[in-house]
Amino acid sequence: MGNDTLIKGASLAYGGGQTGGFVNPQAGYVQGMNAPMSEIGRAAMQEAAYKRKQDEVELKNYVNKMEDIQLAKVEESMRPEVTQFLIDNKNNYAEAARMASDADPDDPMYSQAVAEMNKINSTFKNLSENLDLFKKKRTEYYDDVKNNTISKGSNTDALNSLFKNSEYSITIDEYGALSVENDGEYVPLSDFDEDTEYNYFLVNNEGYNSLMTLTDKANTGATKIEGGLEDSYKYQLNGMFNTMGREDLMSMMYDTVINDTPLIDNEGFDPLLLEVENEQQLRTWLSNTYLESLKTVAADAARKKDIKSRPKESVGQRRARKQRGAAMDRYREIANAPIAGKVVQGSGGKSIVWVGDPPMATAVRNGALDPTVVIYDEKDAQDWLIN
Repeated sequence: MGNDTLIKGASLAYGGGQTGGFVNPQAGYVQGMNAPMSEIGRAAMQEAAYKRKQDEVELKNYVNKMEDIQLAKVEESMRPEVTQFLIDNKNNYAEAARMASDADPDDPMYSQAVAEMNKINSTFKNLSENLDLFKKKRTEYYDDVKNNTISKGSNTDALNSLFKNSEYSITIDEYGALSVENDGEYVPLSDFDEDTEYNYFLVNNEGYNSLMTLTDKANTGATKIEGGLEDSYKYQLNGMFNTMGREDLMSMMYDTVINDTPLIDNEGFDPLLLEVENEQQLRTWLSNTYLESLKTVAADAARKKDIKSRPKESVGQRRARKQRGAAMDRYREIANAPIAGKVVQGSGGKSIVWVGDPPMATAVRNGALDPTVVIYDEKDAQDWLIN
């Protein structure tokens, strides 16, 4: 029902829909003019006509102030409920406006009627904001899905069920608050801003970027993280996690920006740390876990740096290293199936010969047995052949 209809109907609503229908004050006025009238009566008639005119102007002002909702912005499946809600409340608004125009400003009926109109206006405004909010949240969700920015800690199943369709069943309460049906329950729009499965959150890219910066620092430094350096890294990690909100902490647990496996699946992780009352313990766990990860990165970088900084071996050294390797390979081959007379040649005139029955590895120096050396195992063989 549009405002024009309300104005036309309510502006002369001395009877009104709740009092038996509209009357025609002009017809009454004509009838009065046909009868003899005293000066006092004529003055009273003129005053009544003036008051009716003033009431009509005042009533139009009330009706023109009424909030409205453009149905074009409403999801098509929601329009029947929204339309009926508007019709019912516009009729109530018109009746309240009629009551206000009939009453004196100091009459309690006047205050009640104005309060009712203000309430209906607030209800319409609230419903309009709710409809805009639902549309905004739905658009934002589509964009976040497209950009792959939603954290894996969010309940995307519930969100997909709610947003990815066009048929909606809704309820509107007396204050204009909107609830949308999903999986057999009505979800109030307030759930989008509270700690519920419909208030999804995004990947904590800022936190992961900070961790990557620390990781790069540990790798570039190529120094084992211990002592004062460990205290420095621990201070930075504690500062980072202690300033994160709960949603960012959940992203650190569920998302795989750095690792292929989310921290939530770490062996030995206590799920109780995810409880709100254990949030500080979770911060400490995250800080300690990432500190150990940084230690591993730094230790590996230090090892590679050490290898890289070693002096390069000469051609002769490389040949000797290969010969030593070949000697030990031959020793292992014979030792696994010893045969008398088999020989492994070492360096400096040293060798090993298998002698006796069963064959035993025996040290030989310059072609003669060396009784001062006993070969018990592979380590003894390596010391004799190579060193």
